[in-house]
Amino acid sequence: MLSLFAQENTLTIPEPGEKTLLTSGWMARRASEIKTDGNLLSSTPLETTGWMPARVPGTVLTTLLGNGLYPAPEFGMNNNLIPDIYEVGNDFYTYWFVCRFETPEVPDDRIVWLNFRGINYKAELFMNGKRLNNTTHEGMFLRKSFNITELLRKEDANVLAVLVYPPDYPGNPNGGQGGDGQIARNNTMQYTPGWDWVQPIRDRNTGIWDEVSVTTSGAVTVRSPYVVTKVPGVRSPEKKMQEDAFVKTSVEVENITDTPRKGVLVCETNGIRLTQPLTLSPNEKREVRFDPLKIKNPRLWWPNGVGEQPLYDMHIYFEADNRISDSKQFKYGIREITTDKCPDNGGRRFFVNGQKIYMTGGNYISSDWLLRLSPERYRDEVRFHAEMNLRMIRVWGGALLERPEFYNACDEYGILVFQDLWGSGDCNGAWEDPMKMDSRERRWEYPDNHDLFIASVKDQVKMIRNHPSLCLWCGANEWPLAKNIDKQLKEKVFPELDPERLFVSYSTDSLFTRNLLGDNGDGPYGIQEPEWFFTFRSHPFNPEAGSVGSPEVESMREMMTEKDLNGFPRKGFTRNATWRYHRDLGYQDHLERYGEVKDIETYCKYAQVVNYDQYRSFMEGWGSHLWDWYTGILIWKTQNPWTSLRGQMYDWFLDVNASLYGTRKGCEPLHPFYNPVTRQVELLNTSLSDYPDLIVNARIYDTSGKIRWEKEIKSDAKANTVAPLFDVPVPEEIQGVYFLRLSVQPADPARPFNVAVALPDAPNIYWLTTLPKDYSGLSRLPEAKPEVKVSLQREGTTYSGMVSLHSKTNISFFNRIKVLDKETGKRILPVHYSDNYITLMPGDYCTLTISFTSSLPADRIQIVADSWTADRIVATAD
Repeated sequence: MLSLFAQENTLTIPEPGEKTLLTSGWMARRASEIKTDGNLLSSTPLETTGWMPARVPGTVLTTLLGNGLYPAPEFGMNNNLIPDIYEVGNDFYTYWFVCRFETPEVPDDRIVWLNFRGINYKAELFMNGKRLNNTTHEGMFLRKSFNITELLRKEDANVLAVLVYPPDYPGNPNGGQGGDGQIARNNTMQYTPGWDWVQPIRDRNTGIWDEVSVTTSGAVTVRSPYVVTKVPGVRSPEKKMQEDAFVKTSVEVENITDTPRKGVLVCETNGIRLTQPLTLSPNEKREVRFDPLKIKNPRLWWPNGVGEQPLYDMHIYFEADNRISDSKQFKYGIREITTDKCPDNGGRRFFVNGQKIYMTGGNYISSDWLLRLSPERYRDEVRFHAEMNLRMIRVWGGALLERPEFYNACDEYGILVFQDLWGSGDCNGAWEDPMKMDSRERRWEYPDNHDLFIASVKDQVKMIRNHPSLCLWCGANEWPLAKNIDKQLKEKVFPELDPERLFVSYSTDSLFTRNLLGDNGDGPYGIQEPEWFFTFRSHPFNPEAGSVGSPEVESMREMMTEKDLNGFPRKGFTRNATWRYHRDLGYQDHLERYGEVKDIETYCKYAQVVNYDQYRSFMEGWGSHLWDWYTGILIWKTQNPWTSLRGQMYDWFLDVNASLYGTRKGCEPLHPFYNPVTRQVELLNTSLSDYPDLIVNARIYDTSGKIRWEKEIKSDAKANTVAPLFDVPVPEEIQGVYFLRLSVQPADPARPFNVAVALPDAPNIYWLTTLPKDYSGLSRLPEAKPEVKVSLQREGTTYSGMVSLHSKTNISFFNRIKVLDKETGKRILPVHYSDNYITLMPGDYCTLTISFTSSLPADRIQIVADSWTADRIVATAD
């Protein structure tokens, strides 16, 4: 039996501006089993029988899973073995969370704060026999802080007890989007009763889901700094900026005592120090604005694929009697984002530092459906988006406003954020829906507590508004929020708290894009013929259109049994219940075009080829109409928060699939591509750099590796343009599959370009066919075993290195590099590859970089290549 206090915490008292996390030593128990109240629970010794170790941050369900009470819900149909709150009632998932911690003696002038960054959904909080919150906490997206200085025990441990209640209206998970829609009556994430890409989360993510921390201050607190940067004129990422930039800063200060306080408010950044003497009346709260700062030769922040992402440090603090009372330290980026409607197509355009940016991006749901969040996972996921050459992530409205660590990663990698609030047309009355309990009119008035929604928005805006990656705010997905909420957001909340950013009421708002398709909405979402992407005219800025994205076979084996795997779909038709449960989207007949789908291995093998071609065509098709039809496109979706079988570039295990690298190729800032409709080679340049004197080369190979046609021309590539270059013939002497290889290089390799974005480091290779939709000739390629060599370095637990592939004679098709544990054969995840699924023409040589984190010794690390034209190849040391 575990003792409740087996993992007692001894917390250090942090300096102002720092924090100590309270993550260990938590225990939990169902509230109906506790026959006492919070005052007694937090003040008297406990009988520990029946209590279990708890995960905080976490949810009730993650605690139950961590104690082995239910099987992993990501596997097979295990999720059906977990009781759903709609069936068992809210009491089943109403839990006490208790933590015991000691603190050293607190200095007399120090105030200690207990902070909760997120509790879902309601909570009563007690400490050392006293209730902390005078009114019940409510709302998933609302931070709370409590002054616990007078409650701290000097001679004994402190006991913190939190009673957490589920959402009032968890809803019926009846198969509808958000179930019967009742979940939207709460201020919480809406997809938890299920969606068409996820199954219901049984406890609706009830719990202390975000971090708990202890901080300190003096009598005057410093809160909610706000930084606005101005970059006049049109700047270039290639040149050192001589023109100045400007930084405007404000901050909230509060005297939390009954005594007047006098001191100096200080702002330090970039070697500049601003001061303001202040005298604050008892309990006075004030917003203070500093004089604008002039930054000489600013290092500007640019989106991914355009320029670099330098960040500046800022330190704001209140000082009295030579002591810091409170402090805020954070990073910001100097950039200015403006926006307009494109006069040619009506789509929303974004300008960064005066430069027009073509937006390629993806929709992001949440990192994990059970909210097992971490800075490391956030960083890996955002890095995957940067590696796809994407420039924007839309944080979708049916999920959650992400944690600050997510935006930190976006700042680092140059990913702009299209930020929805927590609302979705599916639940909030966009259309009549027989799956919903209430009428459309009633649903448009959700949530029930409008004041709580507005208060939560204000709080969350203050939490993330200083991130340079944050690009715009969106009220909800596909439909505006309740009319009075929408009005307040437009006229009061954002004009007061973040006036520099665009706010649109909903994702398909006419302020954002012009609906060229009548009432068709966004989308579509299924697999398409490659040429379709070049001919179908979508919205000028479509916030979501998507396709397939089945994972690799290793992930499939971690999702379901071999019996279920053998029930793989035939010609897109899914008979197996487990595949349907994991929301298989279906490939129609696209896999069978490559040959007989005999087993799960060939199913996944063919799926990756289709994934690559599908998303490369997707992004090239949109790019072929740069600025003419389109100002941007956001893929639906780039990831899934659970083990889903659709729409993803990497899976829940953080293993990448070929969708990522097809997207990466199609989104290269400088990119030669083949238009299958016009049968021309075109040159796309979405960077801000002009590339003069380029050589564009095109070759057609037959399956034996013989060159059947070649053309080479000299061309320029102007910034932000797409241009046709030349026709590509259909070779008469070839029947069936053939290859088209496109490459671009400087006419004079000895003369480097003065540009911010490098040239593509690998050719763009297509597999085409003269036979209608018949790619079976790929299965008859001559055997080709490329030479694979690796050089790997280790620093602590971080591995980095290079993998080279060389095919001397034949075509080596679709080589997938993987990193394994040599002893177990298991994958090491996640791994970041500069490229993957490599195709080599005879004589081609390719080098890619890899990086990953592992505690395994170097002799356990194995790099392999799985190829279409050879058995698995084990890399040799270079």
